[in-house]
Amino acid sequence: MKRVLFLCLALAIFASARPSLQFATERIEVGKRLALQLIFPLQELPENRGEINLVAQNGFSLVSIDSTDQMIRPGFDDMFESFFGGRNHSSYKARIYTFNLKAPKKTGRFNVGQITMVIDEQKRVIANEIYATIQRSYDDSALDVTLKPSKTNIYEGEQISVTLGFHTYENFEGNLQATDMNTGDDFIVHRNDMTNLKFEPVENAVREMQASIKYAWFSPTKNGTLQVPPFKFKYTKRGEPKVVEEKKQMGGMSFSSRSVRQESVEAEAATQPITLNVKPLPTEGKPEDFDRMVGNYSFKAEFDRTELKVGEAMTLAITIKGDGLPGSISDPKLPDFSDFRSVPPENNISKKISGNKVVTTKNIKVFLYPKKKGEFTIPEIKYSWFNPSKKKYETAVAGPWNIVVEKGDNSAESVFQTPVAAAGPAAVKKQEIESLGSDIRFIHSMKGATDKPVPYKTIWYWVALLATIPFYFIITFAVFRKRKNSNNVALVRKGKANKQLKARFANANAALAKGDAKALYAALENGLVDYLSDLTNAEFKGMTRPQMKQELEKRGVSAETISAIDSWLEKCAFARFAPVNPSAEEQKKMLKDVESLCENLGDLK
Repeated sequence: MKRVLFLCLALAIFASARPSLQFATERIEVGKRLALQLIFPLQELPENRGEINLVAQNGFSLVSIDSTDQMIRPGFDDMFESFFGGRNHSSYKARIYTFNLKAPKKTGRFNVGQITMVIDEQKRVIANEIYATIQRSYDDSALDVTLKPSKTNIYEGEQISVTLGFHTYENFEGNLQATDMNTGDDFIVHRNDMTNLKFEPVENAVREMQASIKYAWFSPTKNGTLQVPPFKFKYTKRGEPKVVEEKKQMGGMSFSSRSVRQESVEAEAATQPITLNVKPLPTEGKPEDFDRMVGNYSFKAEFDRTELKVGEAMTLAITIKGDGLPGSISDPKLPDFSDFRSVPPENNISKKISGNKVVTTKNIKVFLYPKKKGEFTIPEIKYSWFNPSKKKYETAVAGPWNIVVEKGDNSAESVFQTPVAAAGPAAVKKQEIESLGSDIRFIHSMKGATDKPVPYKTIWYWVALLATIPFYFIITFAVFRKRKNSNNVALVRKGKANKQLKARFANANAALAKGDAKALYAALENGLVDYLSDLTNAEFKGMTRPQMKQELEKRGVSAETISAIDSWLEKCAFARFAPVNPSAEEQKKMLKDVESLCENLGDLK
């Protein structure tokens, strides 16, 4: 039956071959050599032919052209198609033109170019759409990571954004983890939440994905040539195919088999370092009240009232908003409030992403109580900043204000200025004496009243009286000390530090229980910074890590403790914004270690 089938197939085949194109290899890799073959049956070759050429496109380059004559024999598939499909295939002689090319250094599906041949002294197009799929070499990395700044020439303190990009190739398998995302000590940084990072297919590419996100906003704290170090990642990729030979035994016979395997291997990827040219701020036109703010700012200051009575309060509300140092805004210089009694101002700082910038807002409230009646003038308040887009300093002015204070009904003024009568019986008027003289009442002696001993003439009376004197001074000292301590904001804040720390760690434990890693790292980082602020009454929020180190050194903190604080702040920030979260055990250990660190900071001054 098989002989009959082959006989039928052979009878159905006759010569009608046409020119065809094929690649010598199934896989074409980036930047590697490849061979494109044009198979031209000899009977189809034009007689008056001349030079054949390939005009390469899309990054392909032609290295050489070879040609040879060869007998082309049909395969079984061709014979089967001839018999059942009506197309005829047979052995034929053909000239094979081999175009040796070099692939472009990019992946995707591209048109190789156009093949031309000179026929009858005219250039004719033989083929003009020759598509090839370029794939990543297994030796190359399966992940590209980029970090691109919005600007590279900036002013000291100016805010820029950096975009973090990922590009995965067909041999990428996953397990992406960040190993180092340190930004150095020369910047104030606001990092973005990367939970919204989404990968999308790359157009005209096979099994490639890409994603990008604005990762952070930087503001340099000094001028000169500064560098953002590379961000480092590790991942798993598919390795190069390897032929594996296995020897087996079966039924007392030994034999060997070969198979092609690709094993998973661990690889690393890193961004290129970013070099920034940071220019110093100009000295010409620099205002006296300028204090490091660089960006586009707005300033507003106003009183809630300008007419009041002694004993009443008025509030000065100040709002400063700008896109300079993320999370940090300097205070304006306030005028002299010597005619008013004031309490420590309330400060509130917030920041949010608006457009392509991190906008920081600072609200300040100052409460003032007039000491006496009269008319008072509060001088104007100025606030200055440097605008890098306009390349000049700008100043906003609010005020002056005319304050009218009236006498209060039960004001502090009457308490301190009105004479107080001496203790004792009330004064008696003359007519009262005369009235009493017309009706004199005699005092009758009482029998037995003088027999009882007088208390102040006994020894126990004086012992009890003298014993109360030390208690009086003790109570007076305790009340005085309590009032003094209650007016000491720093002492009150330090006294509540441990209570506030417990509340913050309760939030961290709640986030850990919910499995919310981002909230856990945020609670740990903010808790450590706020605890340092409570213990020292110094605002550590908004400081760079070098500024924090310098402040802690001033307070006599040991170098080992400072290094531990700096290390944990970096770990929390790194874990908070890394694309992949640590394991649950690592999170529990981090929480325990930060708690232990805070316990050792209790004696900080």
